[in-house]
Amino acid sequence: MSVFINYGAGPKLDKKQKQVVRSQAMVSVRGQQKEKLKQRQVTRSKDVTNLSLNPRRLAPAAARKTRGSDRSSEDSDELDASSNGALALVNSGRKRIPGNAVQRSRLPAAGKFRLDNPYDMRGAPPQSTHMTGVEARVFQDYLTRCGAYTSYLDEAFVLVGFRQQSYFRPDMSKAACIYIGWLLTAGVLDAFRGNFSEEISYPYYEWQAIKELQRFIDGANARELHEVVYPVIILGMFEMVRFSPRTITHLAAVERFIKTRGGLNKMPIVMQHIVIMGDMLQCVCLDTPLAFNHLGPSPIMRHMTAEGFLAGDQLCSSPLLLCGEEDFSLAARFVVPSIALQVVGVLQLASDAFRSFFDLDGSVRSSSPYEVEVDLDAIIDNPAAHNDVPALFLEACALAARITRRTLSECLDGFDDIANEQDVLAIYDNTRFVGLKAWTGLPYVYVWVNLIGFAASTNPRMRSYFIAEVVRCAFSYGCYQIEVYQGVLRNFLHLRNAIAGRKMAMAVLSSPSEEDNEDYLFE
Repeated sequence: MSVFINYGAGPKLDKKQKQVVRSQAMVSVRGQQKEKLKQRQVTRSKDVTNLSLNPRRLAPAAARKTRGSDRSSEDSDELDASSNGALALVNSGRKRIPGNAVQRSRLPAAGKFRLDNPYDMRGAPPQSTHMTGVEARVFQDYLTRCGAYTSYLDEAFVLVGFRQQSYFRPDMSKAACIYIGWLLTAGVLDAFRGNFSEEISYPYYEWQAIKELQRFIDGANARELHEVVYPVIILGMFEMVRFSPRTITHLAAVERFIKTRGGLNKMPIVMQHIVIMGDMLQCVCLDTPLAFNHLGPSPIMRHMTAEGFLAGDQLCSSPLLLCGEEDFSLAARFVVPSIALQVVGVLQLASDAFRSFFDLDGSVRSSSPYEVEVDLDAIIDNPAAHNDVPALFLEACALAARITRRTLSECLDGFDDIANEQDVLAIYDNTRFVGLKAWTGLPYVYVWVNLIGFAASTNPRMRSYFIAEVVRCAFSYGCYQIEVYQGVLRNFLHLRNAIAGRKMAMAVLSSPSEEDNEDYLFE
């Protein structure tokens, strides 16, 4: 089926990148690895990804028992052998490991194995590949990273107070989802750790992801083709975090697929939410035209929701969007009392700057009982202790508010103006230090801070971090609060487009030709 754009054989790799492929794919070259193999006293086959997961084959030759030996003693030796990390690279039972290579004194007792150890492969089937068709070592590595990513997401779920994991459960029966999920996990974690590279960082896994995806597309039936939207959008998210132009290719494939099958309304509702989210995130990140969304003529400052739509103990409002009858005084419930009034004032000030820029003051002003006058400069210029999390949290909000007010009131060319350089650097440092738990109950305030940080930053590493956090929040709670999250992103795009339009108008008005200016004004 030629529904999608044909991805071909994957990314083109030069000689250096092919060497990276070998190392990351754990493909050993006999000539280069000969000395290391002698030192480790471990023999490998040509491709060490074809692992044998049978504990009997992993047992050293000297430790083998005869057929008539005691069964419990045999099992104990097998468990000891399978726990040795050096022996995990053995490819088959035909090549034995000398008994003196096993350091018995370092092995745990047979009854002390941790069942939750991701590197304990005793329960895996005795084949060279996992049942999904993915090499066992790759599958194991994927699960290990997803385990770390799940712990990372758990803190994000604290923000909203409830979970709907069905939105984020890929179909594990497809090898494409294995590789693509691994890529997204690696991309977001790398951005969080500050590891940014414009080069292909995982060429082998990306090539495998595209190969498996193409294989699935070519052999899928009509019903299964609906499910392919999920992994392709996830692949686009991975490319988006690295600002790769391949994001446009992947999401163009999604657009083509959906339009050839009757439009977005023909897709399952969960897929619709993911497609809408991917479309808006691509517009935010790469400034591409929207394919499945419409901004409308002007921003909508207050979003009215049906009762019970938003569950959990949280504030759904942010300076970019007010929800229901909420006001910013509710933010005081989720922060320590020492900074409660200041946080309310900072959020109100940022919201006022946004509304006044679009002349939305008439009917949407928050009716907060707290009328707090805050001095952003005083909050920011009074440095907090390096371990004072509440003060750093307040400072991050104040910095985002000052960037917003300065950009709008001083007619800067954009958020990324040089005047905002030091402020966005401080936001980057603060948000990475305070962690997600500091934002519990304020999920969309956190999204707002990261959107402002992304728009104001020029350093690729910082931009990658901020957009990765926006993407992570989109898949943590944005997909099942789609109306609120979409409203926040839509208003942000309105704001960014208005600033760009103002810059263009000022450039035209400042041109030397007065006749051209008059023609522009009367058009």
